[in-house]
Formats: sequence, C-alpha cells, structure tokens
Amino acid sequence: MDTSLLQCFLTVADTQSFSAAAERLNITQSTVSHKIARLESHLGKQVFERTTRSCVLTSDGRELIAHARRVLQSIEEMEQSFKPDLLNGTLVVGVPDDHYLFVPLTVALKNFMREKPRIGVEIRGGLSSDLLRDLRQRNIDLAVIRDVPAIQDDDVLCMEKLVWITAPNWVPPPDGTVPLALVRGPCAYRGAAISALEQNGMRWKCVVTCTSLQGVFSVVRAGLAVAVVTEGDIGSGIRAAPTGGPLPPLPASSLSIHYADRQPTLAARALARTMADVLMQRAAVPAG
Repeated sequence: MDTSLLQCFLTVADTQSFSAAAERLNITQSTVSHKIARLESHLGKQVFERTTRSCVLTSDGRELIAHARRVLQSIEEMEQSFKPDLLNGTLVVGVPDDHYLFVPLTVALKNFMREKPRIGVEIRGGLSSDLLRDLRQRNIDLAVIRDVPAIQDDDVLCMEKLVWITAPNWVPPPDGTVPLALVRGPCAYRGAAISALEQNGMRWKCVVTCTSLQGVFSVVRAGLAVAVVTEGDIGSGIRAAPTGGPLPPLPASSLSIHYADRQPTLAARALARTMADVLMQRAAVPAG
C-alpha cells in the first residue's frame, strides 16, 4: 500500500475537511479525493461519509485511525534505523517559557542531541503567540504550543489546569477591584485572567506589566497582585487560590506540537516525538 494514502486519511480525519487537508498537505483537493478513493478501494471499506458540507468518519474510518498511526510510526522508526543520513542538519524548536516545562524539555532535547549527533538543535523560549508567528514566518521548524482555552483534537498531547496564584496572606481589596500582574503582549494567561474576571462581572486593574513570568511571580509573591499560570508553575512563596473563593473559575489549557512545514522532515518528526514523550509522561504523573 502507498503509505501516502494513510497520511492523507489521517489529515482529512484531523481537519474534517478535504479542502483543509489539501491545504495542509500542499496538494489539490481533487488529489485528496483521489487518494481517499484509492484507500477505500484497497480496503473495501468506506472511511468517510461525505456531503457537500461535511466529512465525517464512518465506524470503519474510526477503527482505521489507530492502525494508520501505528503503520506510519513503524515506517518512521525504520527510516531512522536504516537511513541515518536523513537525520541531520539543524532544527530550531520553540518551547513555552514556563519553568516547569522548559527544564524537562531542554533536558530531553540534550539527550536527543547526544543520541543523534548529526542533528543540531537550537531552542527558543517564548509566548505561544510569538512561537506561532515564528512558525508562520518559518523562523523555527517546530514548536510546543499552549492553547487557552484548551482545544479538543487528536494533536493534543496533554491538558493542564490553570490556577490563580496569590501571596499566602492575600485578601481581595475592599473596593472589589482585582489587581493583576500580567505578561506584556498577547499572553494566553493574560487573556484567561481578564476574560474570567469580565465574564463574571468583576472589576480589575493592571498593577504591573512584566516581560516574563519571573517578574509576575515576584509581584505576586510580594502581595501586590494576583495572576494566572498553570498549576505546575506554582513556586515557593506563592499559593493557588482556593476553588470557589473570590476569584472566578478558569478554563483548561492544552499543549500540542506544530510544524512550520506541511511535510516536516524525518529529523523534525523525531524531535517532536521526543518532546511528546516527555509531555505525556509528565501528564501521566499524579500531581503532588
């Protein structure tokens, strides 16, 4: 079987659209239709219910997803073993500038470079919005991206809880206006904090705008303001505000890996698997 048929199938299943799949794969929509028709003919099963407006997996299509992923992963692992010359060059990878993520990911990338010495890796930390911009401009090859609120699709590696952080003795001000410490720019945490407050009819004011989370932590630790981060980033001198307290509930966040190229190189896919393994292992460890 032509494995490009399976890749095309998974892309259509992910996007739920022949036209969106064609754009992602950089081929024409008619080519996508032809590949899916070839796959269905080869298997003797219909994998999509198609109308002029929708594209939905059949029961056979849903069953095929796991098989297709295993086949493509096995082929990729075989290529890594028998075509090591394809694992070369330099990759630029973007990582969220969250301490609890940055540390394990950079250790994993260091181990990756030791195991695959022909691949050089440059790591760039930053906000997800900046990393997405760099992907569009092809300044980086792949990146771990945080979405708030969380997205629900097959590319999501793990879900993470957002929390309000405060100083241990912090109490809401008498006038009810919540003081915020925010990261400058289009930060996902900034957006989550402001949206949660406004949706609950609560007043707020920005007390400090910082260029990094470390600055936010310092301001919160001093009791000057509150902020939003992921649960894993709570450090010393800071506590998570209790659920059901004066601060409103927050949405969940998700992490996924994005590529600059519609058809990433074998090296980029190998690096993505290394990062994905780390993120999923962390998600599987119980909190506390």
